[in-house]
Amino acid sequence: MKIGDLVQVEKRDIHKTQTFIGILTDIKKKKELFSDTYSIVSWVTYLHVLCKDKVEVFDLEDCNVEVINKPGVSE
Repeated sequence: MKIGDLVQVEKRDIHKTQTFIGILTDIKKKKELFSDTYSIVSWVTYLHVLCKDKVEVFDLEDCNVEVINKPGVSE
């Protein structure tokens, strides 16, 4: 998976699953504080996907991502 790929993202929620289709515009890995008490940090990967003229941001651990079409690859 790389920037420019057409992806389908299924975002899981307690009550429903939403599906988004769009172009992957950015992949960012960030350090976030996991435990303030023990000063534990974890790495979180965020996907930025352009869907219907809006950039949606998804946490990779909270969704399923499928690459639909890779640019430059013909079937």
